[in-house]
Formats: sequence, structure tokens, C-alpha cells
Amino acid sequence: MNIQKKRIFIYFIFISFGVLLAFLFLRKNNPALNNATTPPIEKKDSIIEVSLLSEFFDLENNNENFVSNEKALSGKNSCRLSSSVEYGISSNKLVETIPSFKSLKSISIKFHSLFEKDDPDALYVLAIDNSKGENVFWDGKSIPFSKTNEWQESKITFQVSPDFLIPGNRITIYPWNRNKKIFYLDDISIDFVGTEVYKEKAISTSENSNLLLDFETIAGFSAADNAKETTAHSGKRACELFGGKEYGPTLNKTFLELGAAFPKTVSMSMWIYPLSDNPNTVLVTSVVNSKNETVFWEGKSTENKAFSKNTWSKINALFKLPVEKFNPEDVLGVSVWNKGKTDVIVDDIEVVYGEGAPRRGEESKVDPVSIYEKRFVSEKNKPPFKTIWMEKQEIGKELTTFSSNDFFVAANFNNDVNNIDELLCISKNKQAMYAYDESLKTFKKIWENINPTDQLWNMENTYLASSNNGKTSITIQQQNKALNYTLIFNGEKWTREKEQRATLASSSQASPISLYSGNFTSDKNQTLKHDKSWRFDLKLIENDVILGNVDFKGYQNDYNPKYYEFVKLVPGNFISKNKTSLLVIMCNCTDPNFVGDHCKQIEDLPFLPNSVQLYNFSPQITQIITDKN
Repeated sequence: MNIQKKRIFIYFIFISFGVLLAFLFLRKNNPALNNATTPPIEKKDSIIEVSLLSEFFDLENNNENFVSNEKALSGKNSCRLSSSVEYGISSNKLVETIPSFKSLKSISIKFHSLFEKDDPDALYVLAIDNSKGENVFWDGKSIPFSKTNEWQESKITFQVSPDFLIPGNRITIYPWNRNKKIFYLDDISIDFVGTEVYKEKAISTSENSNLLLDFETIAGFSAADNAKETTAHSGKRACELFGGKEYGPTLNKTFLELGAAFPKTVSMSMWIYPLSDNPNTVLVTSVVNSKNETVFWEGKSTENKAFSKNTWSKINALFKLPVEKFNPEDVLGVSVWNKGKTDVIVDDIEVVYGEGAPRRGEESKVDPVSIYEKRFVSEKNKPPFKTIWMEKQEIGKELTTFSSNDFFVAANFNNDVNNIDELLCISKNKQAMYAYDESLKTFKKIWENINPTDQLWNMENTYLASSNNGKTSITIQQQNKALNYTLIFNGEKWTREKEQRATLASSSQASPISLYSGNFTSDKNQTLKHDKSWRFDLKLIENDVILGNVDFKGYQNDYNPKYYEFVKLVPGNFISKNKTSLLVIMCNCTDPNFVGDHCKQIEDLPFLPNSVQLYNFSPQITQIITDKN
């Protein structure tokens, strides 16, 4: 009897264990059971700040009295305030034209300023007038001053009370030069910032989608019926907006048609050919919801800008989209509005949905500002790198005839005790040598070949500076000759020292990477690495460690060496025996297959003239690198 009870008890335990396992298995694979026991956590909507409307002023297509080409942060123009110019470029907006204006909380102005002398004590002003033109609000904030003759970035924010957000009211933002002193403003961004309820949803990163309407075909666009053979920017066809025609081509797409993501930006460009002065043609982007309500609208106009009659000019626009306001079924439209109803021809309209991809080789892991604020410890030879600045030096006008096609050798050819390098230039038509005069801040010619038939000085020859027994010489290997010639400079002319069998290596195939050695920031040997394979990329290297990307400052207008097509770098101790400078010869090339080695047809552009500049690393940078090492 006892044995039978024990058996029953053991069977009961096994059966109970089996039932428990079955229950756990069913619960794991049945979401309904899980939901019944663990209610879902409902995510709450968040209140976030968004840009309701953005404006950007680069002053490039503007001919108002405050526009100047004397100084500019980017491009050619800036806003110059002076004794005769009290008010600068302004932004005027009717309250009702600002999307979701009832949620507007603040207006933020980001700009760059440059001061020639002392603090002008100028203000940025926010003024609000009612529909009768009466001022109902006024506030002015000081434009920050710190340095002179150097562009600095600043940001000013105005808070906006809801009491003034009334349709019919007009908001005006402008700089006020109340003491009438000289200073400059450039690249001004204005953001109208408000709050929105953000409903969390799956929004992935948008990919670029590019469309070009050249009117040779009008597939996908509506209201492009005025496309015809006419004066065209490209091809044979363009779109004529004549006889008061107000609306031009339009392209509408739902966000679903654009892909799984909401594009955060829309970029547009268009070529315009006005047949009368002062055209007012607008590039527009808008979003309309399923109720046919406009939930976003923004445009950029040619009005009051330099768009000349009977000339093709280009207008560009970038619109930031408040994606948290949209639904997948909403329609994103881009269009052309001939607001002024003047006769114009438009062509080659390009639309780009979404932000551009990061530049190859420059993927940023953090905000680059954090590098300078020491919030980020960089990894050896991995981006992002610091920017190390070279400052422009005075060199006079002696070298203006130099070309990037010329061949240069820098060395202490004079063999003097100061160990300062001379610059030997060998070109097709002449050969000369120059030395830097510290007292005059200029290069002076100290030798010139007066015999044009002298075959020793020929672009086809190979030249190499070398030092032997404390003397620097130049060794020349003539083309198709078995002998090398070694020459010494005696202060006035070159004398042939010896001849020997050719040992100079023949020139190898050009490489997209060039290396230049010198003592650029310290007494340690350093290397400048110039990579021409995809864009201007110049890095300073020491002991196989990249110290940073090299950029330039102190140049006129926008004549930064990295903007030119054909750049030749020549390092040399031209100013100091202990510090290597960098001579930069720059030009532009019209050759269709130019690869950066030799240019058949050099072009001198008026907005980017061919130039020769000399640079040193700034003392502050030199000290920072020295302290670091």
C-alpha cells in the first residue's frame, strides 16, 4: 500500500511539471497572453522646438546700397555699414506668412561680423508693427565685438510674446549702425523658432533624390505647357512665362512617393533670363495635407537682387522642412511663381530632396567644436582633425608672372651664412632666381638668364639642388644627354663646377599625392601631404602622426588657395633659417581633361584671379603644437 502511494505521488509530480512547462511555452509564443499580463507602456508625445521658417542672406545677388565687395566671408559680397549706411539688410515678414505662427516663441539670428577698428556699439533690432504701420514692439540687442580685422560668428535671440502674433502685424529684423562706424556682416541666417507636438514615429535617414527639368522633356511636371524652342540656357527648349503668366512648372509628390523617410531639406536651383528689369520670380516649396490645407510654405525670390535683363543668372534656394509636422500622405510641392508677372524665361530647374551624404574621408564622429573645447580625445590618424591655419605674408609684386606650369627649386644657392633659401624659377620663356628682402617685405630678382638659347636652362631638363662640402649647387641633366652638369652660384652668376655621367633618376609618373619636408612649426622635421585625388586636402604630419588639416587665412576676398584648380606648392626657408614657409602658385585651367600636372590653356578668372601667395604657420599654432609635443 505504501509503495502504491509513493508511485501515485511521483506520477503527480511529473504531470504537474509537464503542465507547467506547457504553460510557459504557450505564454512565450502567444503575444495575447503577454499583453494580458503586461499592459503596454503608452509613449507620450513630446513638446519640441522646431524652425518654422528659415532665411539665409549671402549678399551675392543683391545690389542695394549696403552691398560691398571690399570684404567677404564667403563669395564676393557682404553688408557694409558706414557713416553713410545706417541700416543693413533686413527681413520683413507678415505674421500670417510664417507657418504655424501661433506657436512662434523666438527669432534667432546667426551671422558673421568683421570690425575694422573699435567697437561700433551697433544693434540688431526686432520691430513689430501693426496693420496700420504703428510700432507695437521694439527691442535691440548689441552686436558682439571682440577682435578687429577677423571674421567672427555671433548669435542673437529675441523672445516673441504671443500677444504680438496677430495676422496683419509685420515683423522686421535689421542691423542698426547707430554710431555710423564701419563694419561688415555676412552669411546671415534667421530662424523663426516655435514649438510643436512631436509624435514619435519611425523616421529613417533620407536619401538624396535628384530631378532635373531642362524642358527638353517635361515628364513628371505640370504647368510646363509653355515649354518651347526659344532662348535656352541648355539644349533648345526653355519655359516662357510671358504676358502676365503667373505660375510656371510644378512637381508634386507625396512623402510616400519619396521613400520611407521624410526629407529634412529641399534644395532648388533655376536659371532665369529676364526680359525686363527687376524681375520677381520665386522658387517655392510647400506641403499640403489631405484636407487641402497648406501646412508649410516658403519661397526665395529674385526681387531686389542683381538679375540683369537679357542675361542668364542662377538662383539657388535651400528650404528646411519641419518633418515632425507632416504625414506620409501629405503632398510636397516645388514650383515656380512669376509673382511680378514680368516676361521671363526659366530653364534647367534642379530639385534635390534630402541632405547630401557626408564627404568621403571626412566622416565626423562628434561636433568638431568639441575638439577645441577639449571634450573629445581624438584617435591617432583618424578624423576629425583640427584645422591648422597658415597666415599670408607680404611678398610684393615681383612674382606675379609665375605660373603653376613653371618648375621651382628652393635652396641656399647663395651659400651665405644666414642659410636663407633663394627661389629658382624655370619656365618656358625665361629663367630667374629671387631672394626675399625682409626690410622691403618682397622678393627681389638676383639673377636672370639673358641667353634664351642656353640649353642648360630648359623646361625639358631635370634639376636637383644638392649640398656638398657645405656648398649648395644645382645639378642639371639635359634631356637625352648622358652627362650631368653641376653649377654653383657665386652671387651674380652660375659657374659650371664639373660634368659627370648621368645619375639623376628620370621623372616618374605623376602621383595625386605630393610630400613636402620642412620645419614648418618646430625644429623637428615635418611633412606637408597634399592629396589632389578628389579635392584640396593638405595635412601636416610629424613622426607619422597627422597634426591636422591645413587651411589658409589673410587672403583677399575669396582667393583661398584651395579654391583654385591648379595649385603648386614650394616650401622653403625664405624668411627665416629656422622656419619653413610655403609659396603657393595658383591658377585655373580650361583643359577638358586636366588632371593637375600641366595645363595647356591657363584661364584668369575675374572673380578668382591667378595669384602667388606666401604663407607661414601662425606663431600661436606653432606654440600650441610645440607645447603639445
